[in-house]
This record gives sequence, structure tokens and C-alpha cells, in this order.
Amino acid sequence: MYKKLVSALYVLNIVSQAIFTLALPIGLGVLASYLLTKHAGAPSWIWALLIVLGAMSGLYSMIKFILSATAGLERLEKEHNTKEKKENSGNET
Repeated sequence: MYKKLVSALYVLNIVSQAIFTLALPIGLGVLASYLLTKHAGAPSWIWALLIVLGAMSGLYSMIKFILSATAGLERLEKEHNTKEKKENSGNET
């Protein structure tokens, strides 16, 4: 039961961080485009450009994060399996 709870919390952490890494660059693009158009007098097409760049940056960082998180999870599972094999081989002799 304890291991399932920890696994569920680990997955929830990864999902929430992935959503955050996707949403933050988009939000920053919206904020920057608002500030540039309202206060600096930039043309209105800057909205589309910065939102698209934010979305592309967010997707890239989210995919990069998910790949690194799954690689870390695979490494932990491999270490756990190796540890279990060593304990089981020690118990058999």
C-alpha cells in the first residue's frame, strides 16, 4: 500500500510539473506581448509571434522534462530490481 501511494504521488508530481513547464512560457509570452503592445507601442502582430514562441518553448521544455523524468524512473526501477536480486540470491544460499 505504501509503495502504491508513493508511486501515485510521484506520477502526480511529474504531471503537475509537466503542466507547469507547458503553461509558464505561454503565460510569459502573453504577458510580454501585452506589455510590449500597451506600454512600448509595438505592433499588434507581436501577440501572435510571442504566443507561438511561448507554446513552442513550452512544448519543448515539457517533452524534455518528461523524457528526463522517465529516464530517472527507469534508473530507479533498475537499481531496485538489482537490489532485490542481490537480496534474493543471498537468501537462497
